[in-house]
Amino acid sequence: MTEKQTFAIEMEVPYYFVNFSGDMRLSALIDVMLLTSEKQLHQSDVDSAEMVRNKGLGWVVVQYHMDIKQMPKLGQKLKIMTQATSYNKYFFYRDFWIEDESGETIVKAESAFVLIDIKERKIVSASDRLDDVFGAEETTKLKRFTRLKEPADYDFEQPQHIGYYNIDVNKHVNNSYYFDWMVDTLDMNFIADHTITSMDIKYDKELNMDSQPISYAKLDNTNNKSIHWIKNGDVLNVIAKFEWKDK
Repeated sequence: MTEKQTFAIEMEVPYYFVNFSGDMRLSALIDVMLLTSEKQLHQSDVDSAEMVRNKGLGWVVVQYHMDIKQMPKLGQKLKIMTQATSYNKYFFYRDFWIEDESGETIVKAESAFVLIDIKERKIVSASDRLDDVFGAEETTKLKRFTRLKEPADYDFEQPQHIGYYNIDVNKHVNNSYYFDWMVDTLDMNFIADHTITSMDIKYDKELNMDSQPISYAKLDNTNNKSIHWIKNGDVLNVIAKFEWKDK
């Protein structure tokens, strides 16, 4: 059996990664995890930019589950690690985890990626297109993530603007922007008084420069949970569930 390859980077949380309370933004947390996987992929010339340039293919994340024991804070020293765990014909599964300076794991995440043909906007087989799978095991099983359902009504809505800098090399809105849009839809006092402890998200349909997205949120104050979804017209683009705790 091939040994799974772990890749890590270290960083100190800069001021531009945190919100007004000094906690790392969820979007920045996703960005540094993806940066870690991109650096590992770069070693075999299969990172996002190289896949688009050389093969006309793009990595697209379709689902995350994340558990947050402690949200990283301004100035905190972190070690961000990733490991490709398994893959099947279409899905490539990857884990992430973040340790603080003492070596304690404060964030864990599971993810599922697909490869798309940029021109055709269709999923292609990951197992057929990759020479290096970084020790991931081939499997016929599908990883089960939390099933998310769009609520019948909402408590908050907010139109979003898509600009030039929202678009990534795959020619659609970078997935980390969704998190800022979702959190911003909530009341600022709630955000100031709470911190996220877990997150599930499922991406259904890409947004591009011509999209006119609206972000919706349904808040369950009793259980400190919120459901978030973004639609372009009648089309559901992404849906997520956050669990919160009082600060």
